[in-house]
This record gives sequence, structure tokens and C-alpha cells, in this order.
Amino acid sequence: MKILVAVDPSDSVHLPVSRAVAMAKQEGASLTLLSVAETVEDMESLFVGEYTEWIKKRASQALDAAQAMAKAAGVPATVLLEAGASPAEFIVDAAESTKADLVVMGTRGKKGVGRLLLGSVAGKVVSLAPCSVMVVR
Repeated sequence: MKILVAVDPSDSVHLPVSRAVAMAKQEGASLTLLSVAETVEDMESLFVGEYTEWIKKRASQALDAAQAMAKAAGVPATVLLEAGASPAEFIVDAAESTKADLVVMGTRGKKGVGRLLLGSVAGKVVSLAPCSVMVVR
């Protein structure tokens, strides 16, 4: 079994990663940790790369924390860091390229206008992923 964990740099990584690590350990599955530094082209042009570097650093730190959790549980993990405007597309692409059997991710549970304006990454992944998706709250 292959498990892909979408690590959100803006949230705590603990719950989705801990669930995925426990499953990987129990099933003897391989684990891939993916974090997407979500960039916004308009912000990039305003700050001449500063925003992108800052968000990449946050994504990298989230991956480091997730990898440390996996290592502490004795589960080896591969890490992937991407940057772009559509985290859902990167997650779906990674699920395809790694031939994942399961994607594990968290959700912020936004409602109303916040969800309409920002969209739902989890919803898009559930709709487009080539495998099962576990959304952890």
C-alpha cells in the first residue's frame, strides 16, 4: 500500500500525519509527504519573490515536522515540496505519479463566503484523485 499525505503548511500537521503514520506502520505501507507552497501570481509581482520564498520556507518546515513524526514512529517517508497556484492539482498529480492507494489530508472546514472565494482543496482532491481520499478533521 502507498499512502500520500498532503501536508498543509498553514495548519498543524499533527492529525493528518499521525493518522497516516499509524496506518503506514500497521499496514507496512510506504509513506510520501507532500507540501505545496501555494503561490499567488499577484503577490509574487508585488514582493518580487519574497512571498514565494517565505511560503516555501513554511512548507519546508511543515514537511520537516511531518518527517520527524514519521521517523519517531519508525516509518520511513519520502518528501516532496512543490510550489504553485493550485495545491489540489499538485496533490492529484502526486497521487497519480506515486501510484498512491490513499491520500490523507486535513481540511480547514471553511464555510460560506470563505469557501466560495478560496474553493475547497479537499473537495477538489476528493473529486479528482485516482484513489481513495481520507479527509481528517
